[in-house]
Amino acid sequence: MEWKARLMTARELPASEPEKARGLTQTVGIVAFVIGIIAAIVINLAVEPPSVWGLVPIVLYAILALLGLDIVLATLGALIAAVIMTGTGPLALSGLFAQSLGSFIVTVGLIIILGGGLGQVTRETGVAEYLVRLITQTIGLRTRTRVQLGIMLTSTILVGALGTLAGANAILAPIVIPIAAAVGFTPAALAIMLHSGGAPGLFIGPFTPPVVTLTETAGVNYVPYLAAAGLPMAITTWVVGFFMARWIQRRTEGSQAYDEEALATAEQKSLGEQARRGTIAFVLTLAVMVAYGIRAEAGASFAILVMLVTSFTTGLAGGMSLEGILQAIYRGASGLVWLFLLFWLFNPLIELVGQMQAYEALLDAGEPILAEIGGYGFALVALLIGWLGVAGAAVAQVVLMNEVFGPTAEALGIPALAWVLVLLGASQIDWFGPFPNADMIGQMGLARSRDLRSMLYNGWAILAANLVLFVILLWILI
Repeated sequence: MEWKARLMTARELPASEPEKARGLTQTVGIVAFVIGIIAAIVINLAVEPPSVWGLVPIVLYAILALLGLDIVLATLGALIAAVIMTGTGPLALSGLFAQSLGSFIVTVGLIIILGGGLGQVTRETGVAEYLVRLITQTIGLRTRTRVQLGIMLTSTILVGALGTLAGANAILAPIVIPIAAAVGFTPAALAIMLHSGGAPGLFIGPFTPPVVTLTETAGVNYVPYLAAAGLPMAITTWVVGFFMARWIQRRTEGSQAYDEEALATAEQKSLGEQARRGTIAFVLTLAVMVAYGIRAEAGASFAILVMLVTSFTTGLAGGMSLEGILQAIYRGASGLVWLFLLFWLFNPLIELVGQMQAYEALLDAGEPILAEIGGYGFALVALLIGWLGVAGAAVAQVVLMNEVFGPTAEALGIPALAWVLVLLGASQIDWFGPFPNADMIGQMGLARSRDLRSMLYNGWAILAANLVLFVILLWILI
C-alpha cells in the first residue's frame, strides 16, 4: 500500500514553477499554431499573390521558435501553414522535398553532420587533446595571463577547425579545468573564456557552417568576407571577452572556486606517437585544403570534401582502421541528424512562401519608407530585426534574412560586403544577449559554473561593442 500512498501524495503536490512555465508555453504555442492555420486557410481562399500575407508562415515560425518549441517542430508547423496557404498537393509537396535534398541549405546541413564526424575522429585518435596541450604548452602556463591566452586561443582554433562551439569546447574543457583551477581562475571566469574565445572561431573558420552560409548567400569570397566582417567581429568579441573574464575573475574570486577534485585531475595521461602523427596530418590536411579552396575560390560544396578527407587522413595517421574511421564518423554525426532534418524541412518552407511573392509585396509596400531612410538606415533596421525578431538556427536565420530582406538590399544598392556584415550580425550577435540562451548555458555547464549573471554581463558587453562596430563599419561600407 505504500506505493499507492506515495502516488496519491505525488498527485496532490502542486506543479513546480518550471513545469507550469512549460505548460503555459505549450498552450501558447498550440494557440499560435491554430491561429496560423486558420490564417493560412483564409489566405488560400481570399488572397492572390503578390501579398505580404504570404509571410504568415514565417511569422508563425518565429513565434514558435521564440516560445522555445523544438526548432524542428516549429519549422514543421510553419511548413504545414505554408502548404495550406498555397494549396500545395501531396505530389507537389513530395517533389519539393526531393528538390530540397539538393538545395544549398541542406548542403550546409551535410557539412555540419560531417563536421561532427570529424570531431569524433579527433577525439578518438587523441588529436584534439594533443592539439590543446600543444597550444597551451607553447604559450606557457606560468601566469594567469598566459593560461587565459592559451585557453581562449585554443578554443578559437579548435572551434574554427571543427565548426562547432559546443563540440570543440566539450573537448577542451576537461583538459583546461585543472589548469585554470591550479592558477586560481573561478568557474565563472572560465565559462566566459570558453564562450568569448570559441565564438570567434565560428566567425573566421573557412569551413564553419556560418561562414560557408554567409559567403555563399551574399555571393562574396572568403578573404573579402574575412576582412570586412569576420575578423572585425571576431577580434571585438575576443578582446572584450578577454577583459570581461578578468573583471568577472576579480568579482568572483573568493566567493567561487573549483573544488579539490578539479585540481586532482591535473595529471595528464600520455597520448603517444599516434596522436602526434594524427595531429600533424590533421593540421597539414586542413592547411593544404584551405589554401587550395581560397586559391580556387571554392564554393560551399568543397567543405564536404574537406571534412571527409581530413577525417580519413587524421584517422589513418592516428592509427585507426578504415572501418574504425567510418564508425567514428557515424557516432559523431548521429547527434546532429536533427539539424539535417531542420534544413531539409526549411527549404520547402522558403520555396512556398516565395510562391506568394511576399518579399516583392513587402518591397513595394515599404518603398516610401525606404526612400527616406536609404541604404544605411535599412541595413541597421535589418540588423536589429534579425537580432531581435528572427529566431532559429543561425544558418537558417541567414537564409531567411536574405530571402526576406535581400531583394530590398539589392534594390537599394547595398554592397555585398555590407550585406554579408548585416547577415553575420543578425544571425550571430544574439548569442550574447540580451537574454540567456542555450549557448551561454552550455558553456557554463562545460566550465562547471552556475553564475548566469556573469555570463549575461559578458554577453551584454560584447553585444554593445559589436553593435557600435556594426554602426561604424556599415557607415564605411555603404
